[in-house]
Amino acid sequence: MSKLPQGPRTQFRREDLWRALAIIGDEGLIGRKKLAEELGVGEGSARTLLDQLKERDLVVSRPSGHSLTERGEEELAGKCPELLSVDAGSLTVAEEDVATIARNAESGIRRGVEERDEAMKAGAEGATILVSKDQGLRMPGVGDEVEEDIASELVEGLNPSEGDVIIISSGENRRDAERGALAAAESLQKTGK
Repeated sequence: MSKLPQGPRTQFRREDLWRALAIIGDEGLIGRKKLAEELGVGEGSARTLLDQLKERDLVVSRPSGHSLTERGEEELAGKCPELLSVDAGSLTVAEEDVATIARNAESGIRRGVEERDEAMKAGAEGATILVSKDQGLRMPGVGDEVEEDIASELVEGLNPSEGDVIIISSGENRRDAERGALAAAESLQKTGK
């Protein structure tokens, strides 16, 4: 029996790799099936994702499961944005809301539309951009302060400093919201904002 030809290798977006690193880091040791469930992908896709992480020396695989290497832990701590599940109420448009922070990125924000668009390209329903300014969270271009209960949840969970940007991405599910938040954060980093 001859071997079937393989199709092109699945390429994952950077936010998929970040999400996988964060999940593996949270779990400490995780099986491929559970990782696939957490990521919302099939086991074959999870295997390909793990292979890509192993090639970068970010993950090690053992019979008991997969865990981060020292380099993976450093990457997670240094480059992977923190994700926070929030209830952003009327600030967002979908069922699930996830926030992340881009440190010292205020100068790169005009109106927040570009970051919203990046979030939507990654599968989110929308995104709200907030800037930490004058000891409050404000919408860029508008200047309105965010409701106190939402602001306090974001400040407590993400600890923003003056000039930081908070991205709240919303989606039909947590995965889409996370991907949107990470894509918007990545767009700020990629353009040097």
